Amino acid sequence: MHSPRKHYFLGIIWFIVSLLVCETNDVITKYLERNLSPFQVVFGRFFFSTIVLLPVMGLFAENFKTCHLGINFLRGLILFFGMSIWCHGLDVSQLNVACLINFTTPIFTLLLASLILKEKIEKPRIIATLVGFLGVAVVLNPQTASFSVSSASLFLLSAIFFALLDILNKMLVTRESALTSLFYTGFFTMFFSMISLIFSHALKYDPPYLILSVILQKIIKIETHDLQLLCLLGVGANLLMFCILKSFSHIDVSATAPLRYVELILASTFGYLFFGESITPNMILGATIIIPSMIYLTSFEAKKSRKKNLSETRKLTHCC
Repeated sequence: MHSPRKHYFLGIIWFIVSLLVCETNDVITKYLERNLSPFQVVFGRFFFSTIVLLPVMGLFAENFKTCHLGINFLRGLILFFGMSIWCHGLDVSQLNVACLINFTTPIFTLLLASLILKEKIEKPRIIATLVGFLGVAVVLNPQTASFSVSSASLFLLSAIFFALLDILNKMLVTRESALTSLFYTGFFTMFFSMISLIFSHALKYDPPYLILSVILQKIIKIETHDLQLLCLLGVGANLLMFCILKSFSHIDVSATAPLRYVELILASTFGYLFFGESITPNMILGATIIIPSMIYLTSFEAKKSRKKNLSETRKLTHCC
């Protein structure tokens, strides 16, 4: 059994790994949308994420058993909406801008964690999150050419869906295995993506009821290179969800909120390396605000874990 301090640091490590995977997926998604529509990308991502899991699921029949089909269905629906809106926004905006606006997610996560999970939101977590958001406001200068109201609205809406998904992940993480959650969430997201793909393209065909031919035609038209990237994206989707579930099994949802700002550095770096996106002085200034807030939170949580561990040790000694 892990100590509270070790639980905290394990949760942090898993969450940071999830951010690395997330940004890698965004790079692949933005690249794919040069040739594919957002609906194709979302469908392909979760089609392959489901297919990749099938052999693993087949090794143990109990993995297919779930008592929380409704929650998984809802998670798939929320993830579909969040990913679809995100992909549409990513297609018309820079990677770093997308990431920056998505930093509003912790604000919604803190509110939803308090309302739904009844988690105690301590003052240091609130301060770190708000200071981090202030850093985002500095970075996100509406006067820059990369800023647009339409793309900002898309990312803001997707942030609400992702925050709600975090809450549902926390609710389910102790109720069934991570593998079962991964499979059913990916399956339902693929299902909703397929329906959207059909709806967005079927009306262009005569007769419109030839649904199967529409799907096959859209998939066959995808180049081999893009199919390989979609498969990689599917694997990344599973890995991302796995890391998030592992993180939430160790720490509270609200504890991870300010740590999302690490994504600022990752998005700026990846955007520059893969798409030539510039790093502005505002980004550097914002980072000087965001990074100290994370250090402050980490220090607070570490002290809290040490105190809790010491208290439990004293209780155990007293009982003996």
